[in-house]
Amino acid sequence: MSFNTQPDRHNLSEAELMDCLLASSTAEYPWNPADPETANYYTESDLHFSLDDWSDAEISQKSQSFFTTIQSCWDKPADNVKIGALETLTAKFGARVPQQWLERIAANASALASSNLEPVEQLVSAVRDLLSNWATDDLLVMARPYAYAMRCNPGVDNPDNIVRPLAWEQLSELERAKLTILIAQYAIDDL
Repeated sequence: MSFNTQPDRHNLSEAELMDCLLASSTAEYPWNPADPETANYYTESDLHFSLDDWSDAEISQKSQSFFTTIQSCWDKPADNVKIGALETLTAKFGARVPQQWLERIAANASALASSNLEPVEQLVSAVRDLLSNWATDDLLVMARPYAYAMRCNPGVDNPDNIVRPLAWEQLSELERAKLTILIAQYAIDDL
């Protein structure tokens, strides 16, 4: 059987990993490095592993190939997440908001997915370039109800409770800003 495409290799790797995990249910990994049994575990596992049969060039080439494959596995989901977020936003808000805004929000939210910012700061960062005429403090005040939605504020995630159900061009600047922040919250939550 030949696996030439990336998804096939990825699926095969996942299947092999699951087989290894399920097959070795009796083997226990020594989680405590201070435990005396840990040294015995590593000594035993090192007996079954040897690189003596491989040349330095072969080790270098195979390790480079291994790390390139691992890096490609990590690179792909970010692209898929961005596309998935954009599709979700387009399906939910495409009739009310210009596509360029949705694309920018999806891209910004994807870039912020792994950031350590507070939720309200993530929201403001996701919309800052679209709402450049608003002061950052004003955006922070508008974003708080979305970032920290509470039981006392039901319906904060429903666009019709936030802005009038009108075309984008007919909304006020305040309504556009609120809707943009709500869309950013959807995008961030979707990631």
